[in-house]
Amino acid sequence: MTVTELRPPAVTVRELRPGETEVLDAVFAGLSDRSRYLRFHGATPRLTGAVRRHLTAVDGRRHLAVAAHGPQGEPIGIARLVSLGLRDAELGIEVVDAWQGRGIGRRLLTAVAARGREERYTRLVADVLTENTGMRVLLASVLPILSVESDGPETTLVADLRAALPTRITALARAAA
Repeated sequence: MTVTELRPPAVTVRELRPGETEVLDAVFAGLSDRSRYLRFHGATPRLTGAVRRHLTAVDGRRHLAVAAHGPQGEPIGIARLVSLGLRDAELGIEVVDAWQGRGIGRRLLTAVAARGREERYTRLVADVLTENTGMRVLLASVLPILSVESDGPETTLVADLRAALPTRITALARAAA
């Protein structure tokens, strides 16, 4: 199966604007308890006001995010980079359960990585639960992994944003923008 076969044609990806809480809320509502656990590293039945404000406080430089929308414009995923200082950024991705396994995570990661490069980030840091094989495989399939460190239930992957994306992935990022 090729990447283009995975890409649903009616899905759009665009940069998230500051304060778009409705997008965040819709994606969070579409996550199962298991998906919330894998994304937030614990039981997260709801997002507190402070967390919601933080996750929607995008500025396009130190905190940038892209959102995927389905055929009827419904939010189906978000990927974000948050600056960790100079040239490192932390990665977070969530895709609603109904759309998982359909290439949405790859499109989001590709789009947010392209934006990260534009902002001159060189390394992407992802703290994932070690059991979250899907996220670990996704990241390694899109970007070269520089290091992997496990500490108990969490694994930190550091990926190189300076490496050129494969041509087919680059084309997806352009289509997603």
